[in-house]
Amino acid sequence: MSDLRELLHRSEQFGFLYKESRPLSVIYELAKVLKARDGKGAVIFENPVLPDGEISKVKVAGGLMNNRSLIAGLLNVEKEEKISARILEALRGRDRMTKEISHGRIPLEEEPSERMDVRTLPILKHYRGEGGRYVTSGIFIVHDKEGDFFSLSYHRMMVLGPREFAVRAVEGRFLYKKVVEADRSGKDLPVTVSIGSELGLMISAATPAEDVDRLDLAGRIQQRPVEIACMDEDLVIPARSEIVLVGRIRSGVRAKEGPFYEILGKDLVRDQPVFVVDRIFMREDPIYYAILPAGHEHELLMGLPVEAKILEEVSRYCKVKGVAMTSGGARWVEVAISIEKEFEGQAVLAALAAINAHRSLKRVIVVDSDVDVHDYESVMRAVNQRAHVPDDYIFIRNARGSSLDRSNLRYLNVEGRKLLVSLPQSKLIIDATIKGPSDFFKLPS
Repeated sequence: MSDLRELLHRSEQFGFLYKESRPLSVIYELAKVLKARDGKGAVIFENPVLPDGEISKVKVAGGLMNNRSLIAGLLNVEKEEKISARILEALRGRDRMTKEISHGRIPLEEEPSERMDVRTLPILKHYRGEGGRYVTSGIFIVHDKEGDFFSLSYHRMMVLGPREFAVRAVEGRFLYKKVVEADRSGKDLPVTVSIGSELGLMISAATPAEDVDRLDLAGRIQQRPVEIACMDEDLVIPARSEIVLVGRIRSGVRAKEGPFYEILGKDLVRDQPVFVVDRIFMREDPIYYAILPAGHEHELLMGLPVEAKILEEVSRYCKVKGVAMTSGGARWVEVAISIEKEFEGQAVLAALAAINAHRSLKRVIVVDSDVDVHDYESVMRAVNQRAHVPDDYIFIRNARGSSLDRSNLRYLNVEGRKLLVSLPQSKLIIDATIKGPSDFFKLPS
């Protein structure tokens, strides 16, 4: 099994589970503990306190994906470096990995309509300055009728009322496109949202893969089929999730969403789609799952699947020893790649392939195979030791990067007025491979 309960049990066996029994508020206090434990494994809160002062009947967990060693253990792979290989293998597979079961066999019970109020769930407010309480682990499941596949994707959800959320739908991505289609048709978009999901669902929802059934991908990642109950052709319920919200994104309706803390800083307020909850399903004694914004789990969930895509693309051009989305780049805008270099200029080809695989990259560092890309200090040492300024620094100007990167914002004085402008983004390739006699770069052992 790879559902949340089993994952927490296995985390405890690995020595990666911290239990917090103190009554702590969902307003800031739970997030403070998650921050203190960031990178150290999972946390379970046994007595979360709701905003009205009542202790929630629903426990809270977080941090399952904030440590590479723990993730490797949960995936049953030998080394941390093999995580990307597992995801890549799943992306290349085509096996059907969903198992449909009858609605009556799922271990979730529907909440009575008169008791439905999402505000009674222990949804966290993480930091001062946030626009409200946020669901951060919600995985949206949407059916694409044209391609006949199901999409999974993470979207933060800010509580608006008893049954409504404002949903961040990033422009250009699948959910955004479906919302636009719904707006044009005048019909609401049916969706289900999984909270407290299986391991495969957690990783699959973060994996960039178009025209792929993400439910099947989730099963291939965890190497066990995802059990689903179909409500109709558009709505499915993952049977092993802790909480499932069933509802619709309203056609043509928008609400203010934000501010929110992203991996590279505070995000702004936008008009975003509104998700209305029509039905809630929960397991007995459910566990609500929270991902700490801008924490290691947030970064690793974003970065690990991208490593697999970069590994696949760069491997077309050279022998790849390792790929790591770096901590210095919040595991999103910077990657370190180690290669077995066969000829000069190959490092630049590798970097261009990485940019093609992940357009949000701002900096690509290519090193020799003797450098451990998972050790950021070693990568930076190679940059300083082996990359000559300016010859080994290659700039690609006027190339769009990540929407999360705000380093291009500038205040300029224009006719006596202070105006905020956005400069064109660029990318930097650093060839930190050895180009001279290798003896000069050997360190004492």
